[in-house]
Amino acid sequence: MRLRACSGDLLSRTANRKEGLLPALRVREIYKRTANLEEPESGRRYSLVTSEEDFGPRTWLADVLPPLRRGELLCLPVKGIPAGYDPSLPTAAMNLRWVPLVEEWSAFLEEDLELIASPARNRRFGELLGLGPGSTPAGDDFLAGYTSGRLWLGAPVPPLADTSRTTWLSGDMLRDAGEGLVWKRSKDVLEALSADDAGAATRTVARILDWGHSSGRAWLAGLSAAVSDTIERNA
Repeated sequence: MRLRACSGDLLSRTANRKEGLLPALRVREIYKRTANLEEPESGRRYSLVTSEEDFGPRTWLADVLPPLRRGELLCLPVKGIPAGYDPSLPTAAMNLRWVPLVEEWSAFLEEDLELIASPARNRRFGELLGLGPGSTPAGDDFLAGYTSGRLWLGAPVPPLADTSRTTWLSGDMLRDAGEGLVWKRSKDVLEALSADDAGAATRTVARILDWGHSSGRAWLAGLSAAVSDTIERNA
């Protein structure tokens, strides 16, 4: 199994220096192209993925997933694994050309996302936590997009709520967002919004819209809210 790792996160800081290994990680969730692993002491998520699109914080990219069983312990290497993705937020500022486009993404809070529409539009962040079905409920995806957008724009973010009220995977995603770490599809969108290439913006938005049943749409709606709030306050 060939591996590439993300950089700029906890991989090197939590490694066993002598062995070049992380502490044993427990296999928590197995999907078609992703396996989510839990570090028992901290509860943080690590992932094995087989698509570059799914790169994120504390993630290894593998050519194939190894045979795994839920609950088993797995040791993965850190030393000598080439970095394939940096999950930190982009440093370039937003191109204001895209503000009207981004503000249109608030319309994603319709149809099957109507459940989160009212608390999202009224910024009742506590009500959004864990709201909706799935391993990452749509309310949490909205919060992650809002938090990442505000940090990227240099604005303050709401305090992180009690993540024990939502799923394990979603709580970890929200902690990452608060630490300025994002998944690749999200980072690609932010980088496109820093540039002046309409084609790149279209492509990256199309890819994130394909993220889960509603995760991409809810994340973009959260980013839209962050941009609207920040631009309105600074106007």
